[in-house]
Amino acid sequence: MTTDDPIGYRVVVRRDPEDARFWLADVEGLAGGHTSSRSLATLDRYVRDVITLAADLPDSAAPNLRVEWIYQTGHPALDQATEGLRRRRAEMEAIATELADQTGALARELVSGHRFSVREAAVLLGLSPARVDQLVQRPRQGVAG
Repeated sequence: MTTDDPIGYRVVVRRDPEDARFWLADVEGLAGGHTSSRSLATLDRYVRDVITLAADLPDSAAPNLRVEWIYQTGHPALDQATEGLRRRRAEMEAIATELADQTGALARELVSGHRFSVREAAVLLGLSPARVDQLVQRPRQGVAG
C-alpha cells in the first residue's frame, strides 16, 4: 500500500502474546513495518515513524499518512463494536465538515448575494448573528456551524 491509496496503510494491532503489557503493530504489505508500545496512545507515533523509515519517506510525511487501524484485543465482539463506533464517528465528522461548508456558503449567499442582514440570515440558518458574521467574513474555514 502507498500513501496514494484511498486507505493508505493498514495496521493490525494486537496484544503481545508473551507480555500483555505491550501492543504489537504490523503494517500490512510493508517489509520491516513492525513496532510495539506499552500504550495505544503512543503506538500511532511509533507506527508512523516505522512506516516513514520502512517506506523510505521523508520525515515530514509521517503526520499526513493515512492509516487504517485493525484492533485485535482478543475479544472479537468488542473489536467489532469499537470498529463500528470508529466508523460511525468518521462518517459523522465527514457530515459535519460538509454541513459546515454548506452553512458557510449559504450564509455568504444570503448576506452578500441576496442582501439579507446578518441577523436575518442567523434566524434563517438557526445560528447566532456572531457566527453568521464569522462565516461571512471568513470564506470556507471548515468550522462547524
